[in-house]
Amino acid sequence: MKNRALIIAISVSLFAIVAIWIGSRKPETPIVTRVGVGTFSQAIDYGPVYVARHFGWFEEALSQVNGGDIVYLELGGFDEIQTALGQGKLHVFFSAEAPAIKLVSDRQRIRIVEIGCTLQQEILVRKDRNINSIADLKGKSIAVAEGTSSHYGLLNILSSEGLTADDVTLRPGFPGVAKPLFETGGVDAWAVWPPFVEQELIAGRALTLSGGKARIQSVISLSQTLIDQNPRIGQAMVSAVQRAKAWMRANPDEAITIVAQTLRLKRAVVELAWPKHNWGAVLDESVLADIEAKAVFLKEVGVIVERASVPTRSELLDLRYSGQ
Repeated sequence: MKNRALIIAISVSLFAIVAIWIGSRKPETPIVTRVGVGTFSQAIDYGPVYVARHFGWFEEALSQVNGGDIVYLELGGFDEIQTALGQGKLHVFFSAEAPAIKLVSDRQRIRIVEIGCTLQQEILVRKDRNINSIADLKGKSIAVAEGTSSHYGLLNILSSEGLTADDVTLRPGFPGVAKPLFETGGVDAWAVWPPFVEQELIAGRALTLSGGKARIQSVISLSQTLIDQNPRIGQAMVSAVQRAKAWMRANPDEAITIVAQTLRLKRAVVELAWPKHNWGAVLDESVLADIEAKAVFLKEVGVIVERASVPTRSELLDLRYSGQ
């Protein structure tokens, strides 16, 4: 009886110990097995994602971590982006810096982690309007997508010649609206990004004005979920982008072909735009300061809503992946 009682006591003790151990274990971090790689519309400055996708480098990088699938998304608006983030379907996001800042201010859990490229902001003017300098824009009408990097860049370029928004007539509109407006003579000028600049130049309808140093930063953001729960996957995705950037610098002709085919653009359009893109850009202090300045600007023009504050650098950025 004593032996039996001892065995029972030991068994109960072991059971209790196991139960306590199981109860104290932290739940395993769920591994993302389907990584959503998305772009905000299409743009030449998303070249690294197009090249990495062409060669299967995202898939290769993911297989070296834990395997899984890549799902490519082209997102057309903020509602679509926010839904994809909320449903856990978007993990790696390519955009200009302004949309990323807007998303953070809207309490979306993403961070800018790397830069794809930088490019110079340009202003197109119609050839038939006798506009030959920034100063000549005074009193003219200019189309621009409100609350974008181009809007910020336009105001900075005007400022370089002592002009303000009050000296011109701004016609808000994204390319779908602004392009036909410009081509039919509804506006005198258009502040926009590639490939729209190059399409108008090649068509012979426009020229660009020199002056100003405003830049557009094309950035890569990761969802906070991926950063917190699956950092190795996040690093694998960023590494694929960095690999693509290096390859593009070494193989520009092939890269131009890949981007032109992906975007269904004439090669001449992409070829003309290519030198304007710095594929060797890094998240250095000048880029970081420019991103912060645009966050303040977006608040000033109302893109960041009144109830929200301007995101801080730590809220916008996570530099562990960029090596900066």
